[in-house]
Amino acid sequence: MLVIGNEVLSGRTREANAWLTARTLFDKGCKLGEIAVVPDEAAAIIDTLNRLRGRFDAVITSGGIGPTHDDITMQAVSDAFGVELLEHAETLDAMRNRYGEEEVNSGRRRMARLPTGSLPIICEKSIAPGAHIGNVYILAGVPDIFASQLDSIVEDFGGRPYQRYEIEVSLPESMFSKDLTHIQQHYADVEIGSYPHRCGPDSFGKICLSSQSPDRLQQAATDVQNMLQQLQSL
Repeated sequence: MLVIGNEVLSGRTREANAWLTARTLFDKGCKLGEIAVVPDEAAAIIDTLNRLRGRFDAVITSGGIGPTHDDITMQAVSDAFGVELLEHAETLDAMRNRYGEEEVNSGRRRMARLPTGSLPIICEKSIAPGAHIGNVYILAGVPDIFASQLDSIVEDFGGRPYQRYEIEVSLPESMFSKDLTHIQQHYADVEIGSYPHRCGPDSFGKICLSSQSPDRLQQAATDVQNMLQQLQSL
């Protein structure tokens, strides 16, 4: 995923779209391989997008497709693919039908531009579309519009859904790290992570397991629970 926006890098906006994407795709059976955040700079967007689209099956972008001068994502994606950015006739017609010809100003026309050869991503929350070109999905940055556009494309992703299993732990990580490593080595098809919430004498946290195989997930969770019970009895 490629998150675009100075407001994210400056801390003005708390980024939520990558978290939603990760959770949504995880439930569909698809994991994010990387989340990159770049400023509203054409070179940064183009360079990072080309790297990501060459490495991963698909890239979802977030941000920079509005009506103002700093909304340069559509142009940057067009440049990355070496195609023109042109007004999309169907989007312009939809805008005219909704707002009237006199209200389709330069800002709205700007949001009707799509990379040549792309398909519009239509959603319920906005008349201005995202776009799909090659293995890149260009989505808005506004969270409710992003969520609606993500819902429009989510069926393009996934396979066997991932499942999670969480185990609360009241032991310091140092007490179970070695044994947990051994369990992970035995279950290559189960991802196991330890996440402390509080350290020190009153340690507390969770061990989280996930897998596309429910049976293997349950077996691994049982081994972890047995390991923790043995350590707590010492």
